[in-house]
Amino acid sequence: MDTILYIYKKRDLERPRTEPVGLKTYLLIRIGLDVEEGRWFDKRLEGKPGRDLPGEKPAEAVVRPNASEGKTAQAGQIPAAAAVRGPDGKGDCPPEEYPNGIMGILARPWRKLRLKQKERKRQRREQARRLAEEQEEARLRACREQLIGRVEEEMKRLAGEVAELAGDMESCLCVYEDSLRKALLGAPMAKGAGGLGQWEESRESGQNLSDAPLYGDEVGYLERQPREKTKSILPVLWQKYFPLEEFRDYTGRYWIEQLFRRAERSHFILLGKAAEVFPVIEAYAGRMKSLRWILTEAEYDRELADFVEDFYTEYGLAIELQLLEDWAALKRLRFFCREAVNMVDFTGENCMAVLTVPEGSIWLDMFSVEEKKRRILAREKKVAYISMKDIWKIVQKRCNCPILP
Repeated sequence: MDTILYIYKKRDLERPRTEPVGLKTYLLIRIGLDVEEGRWFDKRLEGKPGRDLPGEKPAEAVVRPNASEGKTAQAGQIPAAAAVRGPDGKGDCPPEEYPNGIMGILARPWRKLRLKQKERKRQRREQARRLAEEQEEARLRACREQLIGRVEEEMKRLAGEVAELAGDMESCLCVYEDSLRKALLGAPMAKGAGGLGQWEESRESGQNLSDAPLYGDEVGYLERQPREKTKSILPVLWQKYFPLEEFRDYTGRYWIEQLFRRAERSHFILLGKAAEVFPVIEAYAGRMKSLRWILTEAEYDRELADFVEDFYTEYGLAIELQLLEDWAALKRLRFFCREAVNMVDFTGENCMAVLTVPEGSIWLDMFSVEEKKRRILAREKKVAYISMKDIWKIVQKRCNCPILP
């Protein structure tokens, strides 16, 4: 059995928290992270750097005035241009306001000098502003490089801890909470998994449902791209140190049995179909008072028809089949039940009709769709929701090491 890394969000952590849980048939390692999109714990990698970036504040650019512009000018200020005295030596009239004629002709040299002074001052101001921007940009670039380096060191240390606990990183499979998926993988899980067919198709083709532009083949992205131009650096760093596949075998027999153990009611409603569910249903036939199976017409095949017939012959329990045109009809379906039931869900859909489910029912979500969990719990009905993610989050070690005297 592969090692499962359950990566969940834990607020107010200063560093990653790893917790190995030695179960009977597989190793579970819980990894708590306080991470958001563009932020690794207290280190923000995107946007305008704040207090988390090291480095000193750049000094303000100082423009020193010329000696001819007056000795009363203070550092950092450009003195106002002195008014040009007229050719008659009287008054402070600017050259622009001289009249035409002989007086205007005599004032032209003064007017040119005035314009040259203005242009020199403007050039000095522009040069100082440009220099200050370049210094600030260089400082922020250096600070971000240092910050990325520290994040890389923490990820490398975390990968070393996981490798030491698991023994072999190649056997590890990742399970992400939705709150961390976009931050670490670059894209969230697509809403509406589209039922079992999409999961099976992706598993057979080897496609990752969480593929993103910076995820997958871009292992050497950091070496080829300047870091200051990288828009989403956190997924690239994560892929560099955790190039692991995601766990997708939710419909394997072992995992179906894990959830069926939580089925405490005697009435069952199955939504969707999985190839490994037939032997599990037979194992729990003795506990069933009724079994209603809801699936699409495309899922109903000869194998299912034979199983329904053999199940009645073997166990004396008739399976009530209800065929839908497609899974869109499932959203409009109402479950009218008099007693609490076990809802065994293989659909992977987000939106389900929960209002008509009796209180005290148990919803077993095989694909661990967190959006479905939020919708079910928001109804404020006494319907228990259980998925493998919930089990992985709260499961405890089977035994603790004895305390030696």
